[in-house]
Amino acid sequence: MAKIKSVPVEVAASILGKAAQVIRCGLVYGRLPYGVAVTTNPDRKPRPYYTYHISVELFKKYAGCTDADIIRHAEKCGCELKFDEE
Repeated sequence: MAKIKSVPVEVAASILGKAAQVIRCGLVYGRLPYGVAVTTNPDRKPRPYYTYHISVELFKKYAGCTDADIIRHAEKCGCELKFDEE
């Protein structure tokens, strides 16, 4: 069975009822226990670019949701999910 690789920021925001920017800022400042933000070029002024990773298992535990909920919200948001093949 294929597993979801990570939860897109927009999907996490939809599930939690927050704006995507709230999720991004929480990840950048290390305030959210389910993911990380990694800067791809820290010397860029005035702001660096970030790549976000939200752990599927940690997010499901935090939000109390299932894979089906993530898939449903991804479809609603028009986000493409990436899957690992096992």
